[in-house]
Amino acid sequence: MYILGINAYHGDAAAALVKDGALVAAAEEERFNRIKYCAGFPAQSIQYCLRTAGIEIDEVEHVGISRNPAAHLHKKILAGARHAIIGRRSAPAHARSKASLGLAGGALARPLGRAPKASQEYEPSLTVGLVPRVAAAADGRSDASVLAETVSARSNGSGNGHQKASAGRLADRLRNAAMVFDLKGELARALAVSEKTITARAYHIEHHRAHLASAFFVSPFERAALLSLDGFGDFVSTMWAIGAGKSIKVLGQVEYPHSLGILYTATTQFLGFPHYGDEGKVMGLAPYGKPRFIDEFREIVRTETGGQFRLNLDYFLHSTEGVEMSWDGGSPKVGRIFSNAYEESFGPARAVDSAPTERDCDLAASLQLRLEEVAFHTLNHLHAETGLTNLGLAGGVAYNSVLNGKILRQTPFQRVFIQPAAGDSGTAIGVCYQIWSEVAQAVSLRSDLKKGLQTEAPQINNLCYTGPEFSDEEIKEELQISNLKFQVYSGSELIEQAARDIADGLVVGWFQGRMEFGPRALGNRSILCDPRRAGVKDVLNERIKKREPFRPFAPSILAEHVGEYFEQTHPSPAMLMVYEVKPDRRDKIPAVTHVDGTGRLQTVTCSSNPRFYDLIKGFYKLTGVPLLLNTSFNENEPIVCTPRDAIDCFLKTKIDVLYLGNCAVRREWLNSVQI
Repeated sequence: MYILGINAYHGDAAAALVKDGALVAAAEEERFNRIKYCAGFPAQSIQYCLRTAGIEIDEVEHVGISRNPAAHLHKKILAGARHAIIGRRSAPAHARSKASLGLAGGALARPLGRAPKASQEYEPSLTVGLVPRVAAAADGRSDASVLAETVSARSNGSGNGHQKASAGRLADRLRNAAMVFDLKGELARALAVSEKTITARAYHIEHHRAHLASAFFVSPFERAALLSLDGFGDFVSTMWAIGAGKSIKVLGQVEYPHSLGILYTATTQFLGFPHYGDEGKVMGLAPYGKPRFIDEFREIVRTETGGQFRLNLDYFLHSTEGVEMSWDGGSPKVGRIFSNAYEESFGPARAVDSAPTERDCDLAASLQLRLEEVAFHTLNHLHAETGLTNLGLAGGVAYNSVLNGKILRQTPFQRVFIQPAAGDSGTAIGVCYQIWSEVAQAVSLRSDLKKGLQTEAPQINNLCYTGPEFSDEEIKEELQISNLKFQVYSGSELIEQAARDIADGLVVGWFQGRMEFGPRALGNRSILCDPRRAGVKDVLNERIKKREPFRPFAPSILAEHVGEYFEQTHPSPAMLMVYEVKPDRRDKIPAVTHVDGTGRLQTVTCSSNPRFYDLIKGFYKLTGVPLLLNTSFNENEPIVCTPRDAIDCFLKTKIDVLYLGNCAVRREWLNSVQI
């Protein structure tokens, strides 16, 4: 049984494919089309997954997407429609916040067609073929398409600027919903096949349920507490649950307009980082400051009983003004979220190209501390409610590795699992396993159990490495096309030479095996350096990565040596935990020790990545240091996917040596042609 999972029409479009419970392939669309954080429909990722399995789309039995526009439809569609069409836009933003909160969350006009009633819940989480209609359109369009055109026309007609802009935003969202509903049609167009050839059953899975599934069904846990922390998805920002066996039971959630992701993004924008995905920069900036604005941030987001929290909406525009967003297939763009209240409290917003000031660093530190306080509030409630010590974590906020590294010390949880693509791209995996779980349960209850259906625990291949791989023959062909001189090594010779190059201070491009899934390079698409050399951080930021000087680099360490260098030893295979470096080790590995004495580590085992493990071990034999500086193989672009991408990045940067499979190219050879 093949199941195809998709994240589309949002940042980090991706696809994943599961066969009989085993993960076959998963990849983000950005790696193929080279558009960072690519939104749109992941056509090339889907093609890659099918190609890896050696099948055509007509062999896929189930296909799903991590969006369910029908969930909370009366809130997320009609609330916006009332804003746009009726035009409740006359009051100043600060005066409107309470009224608009009531509008977003309260009883509204009647639902469209067969949309869910306010009290209706979708259980189980699979919504099969649900495409609500208004009146039956003559051309068969969904209600979302019809309403989008109506609202778009309204936005181009009469009305004030607020009304037109709001109507335009609503029209964009309705078009987005229409594409999500038309899953089979979009899939057929992406693969250039007739929709009739797609016989798979189609599902729309609520966004956070997909996150929860990705945090549990691929984890090592039989039972676990689960938490999804995000911006927004299907009108929800946070959801917590308990996972047991083949099922997940949702225990609570935080709904629009309250969101820790929105808090972090709004402050990131105020601090002069306007692009989608810039939140990690603020996390890196925070250790340079002191949390002297913590009282203000405790007013901006307040905790409540039952693990809940609420934003002070005076500081945000999303619930009143709306926010411009673009998910048209390029890099996502998100308009301004923070209101003028930020400047009233903290002074002028930082200019994009200016150097961060002491105030900016202190704001970042205060934001990070408040994020941790609120997250631990919810996590401690989750533990109290479930009594479990295993935790599965997902959602965009789960990329905050500083927060993650403190969970075991600030909560009663004893084990934490975060899969490498914890953000929206990982919902493609969550879709697969949510469908797998419920279909497997349904079939197992019938006497005519389908032969060959996997109903036991999922067979999880290495989650970190699910992307394309290339043979030495393919690599050599690309090198020859590029007219590059190269040397071919045996496996052991390659490890020995690369370890020596790194120990000698060279910057090494390392391209091996299957590409990683998620935002971190984990030893297959990496740039590697000697962590003992303090100056290498500036060299990488200036001549290779071309990024802000305050951003740190990660240590990849042999798992058996973690306790020698770090204060905690819990595994961190996906580079999603920040731990304190032991004080007596910090001067030995200055290139990977952040200003506050921490490091975002990757723990490497021989079973997870044998070649990368052997390389670190080779460096250890030469230097006595069992770790390497590891950063992603890219330069202000998605991580490289193919040998061609790696060669291009090598040629336009100042990487000293490029190792592609068993082949090596040295910079001093660039003017030499292989004979």
